[in-house]
Amino acid sequence: MDPVITMPQIAADEFLRIFVVATLVLVFGVGYAALITLSKMGVVSKKMIPLGYIFWILQVYCLYDLSVLIHSSQFTAKVLTVAMLAYLFAPHLYFYLIEQSEKRYGDSEES
Repeated sequence: MDPVITMPQIAADEFLRIFVVATLVLVFGVGYAALITLSKMGVVSKKMIPLGYIFWILQVYCLYDLSVLIHSSQFTAKVLTVAMLAYLFAPHLYFYLIEQSEKRYGDSEES
């Protein structure tokens, strides 16, 4: 006999709130990535970086709220925590690697 996995039921009246919170996770995530990327590229002022971090904090809060609303397990909460920490450092790592590669290979392209 196959094991049965039971999942907690999501109430119909919570669906709209879950949808809105999940959408806010995406919106704040895009806002964080856009502000950090554009400020590192010099398109917008470096003074916008703190606003990007505020977007990241709002994204983390919305993701936490979403995990509570959908009754996620302890393991899923830990995975989401690691993913959000990785998302915090990913843009910085990307631009650090670009900067280092330009330092290393920039002189070879000129000659």
